[in-house]
Amino acid sequence: MPRPASTAVGLGLPFKVKLVCDELQLLRVQALRQMAYGRHLPEQAGAFGSADAQDRTPGTVIFYAEDKATGSVVGSARIQSNRHAPLQIEGSIELPPDKQGRLLAEITRLCVMPGYEHPVRLALLKAMHLYCIAMQIGGVVAGSRRSLLRTYLCLGFSDLYGDERLCPLKHAGGLPHRVLFRDTLSADSQVRDKRPQDFDFVFREFHPDIEVFDALAAAVSFGLSGRAVPTLSH
Repeated sequence: MPRPASTAVGLGLPFKVKLVCDELQLLRVQALRQMAYGRHLPEQAGAFGSADAQDRTPGTVIFYAEDKATGSVVGSARIQSNRHAPLQIEGSIELPPDKQGRLLAEITRLCVMPGYEHPVRLALLKAMHLYCIAMQIGGVVAGSRRSLLRTYLCLGFSDLYGDERLCPLKHAGGLPHRVLFRDTLSADSQVRDKRPQDFDFVFREFHPDIEVFDALAAAVSFGLSGRAVPTLSH
């Protein structure tokens, strides 16, 4: 039986997560990057907040979070698959043999507006997880600074090499990072025991404000009714 139109489905958030689809949105994301990195890495703020060729390359998608009350961009993250070209991180490290030849992705430029208290970082990682599932990406690599390490580890990432080495990354200003990896299919079992509240948020709850695949949702809603379905932006 159809659900009444007035019945709300899913858990609302004070922000929306969307895909960057035009230059204006990209400029707003770049401004946030400069602000966020300026707080923790002031020497890198200019470089990380300026135009970046990687933002426009095939296989790269940028997510951003927009506060509902103010319209401000409060978070962003970029994910690049190796479907078209090697991952950026491969310019600094060699992937272990068991990761070579696999369809993988890399998270970069993950940032949140300083002082914003809502779970933006968690929502961005959920959006990227959903994206990887839809694109059949088997695993995700991330270079992590100390400030983000706990977040990644609690979300099913583990040390890529198993020895906690620090690797200078060329695309991250040459700064040393821990290199982490998360298997797309097995990540949920690792998170369930570490942080059950994060497990529910990422893997079990439905958040309509995480707008990753609007066109697919429209196709499901309209079925074969003959109504026009918008095309995907990415």
